[in-house]
Amino acid sequence: MRILVSLAVGGLALLCGCSSEHFTQGHGDAGQFILQHAVAYGGHPITTNSLPTVGSDWQYVQDEFGVAVQLPASRYQAARSFVQSAFGPPSNSAGWSVRDFGVAIMIQMIGSNAVVSVYPPMSDEQMARMAQKIDDIVQKNAR
Repeated sequence: MRILVSLAVGGLALLCGCSSEHFTQGHGDAGQFILQHAVAYGGHPITTNSLPTVGSDWQYVQDEFGVAVQLPASRYQAARSFVQSAFGPPSNSAGWSVRDFGVAIMIQMIGSNAVVSVYPPMSDEQMARMAQKIDDIVQKNAR
């Protein structure tokens, strides 16, 4: 259960943070960018060879909690296929968990975009800071 909460809180932190942080335009295949960050955060892919491409029209935002890659909705399935090819089947309905893969990965549709979020393992203190960031953003946007 903690894994699902971590993924959900992490996703919200990055996505809510996008309103105050700026996206950076990505270049090249977004899948390779996702894989590089997953490995840098401690992920253990089952393969890095012959992976499908995700596309070149993407942007990302990164903070102390992880990275979120935003793609057009039409690239959702390509992103899911890429991550599944690299890491295998998801460990739960939320995505790929730190416990099983060394890194947490979540793919979701948000509005007209597909978003792939990648998070390193987090301590309870980091999770508390992330939750506080979400609360601050929600409070700011509620005004």
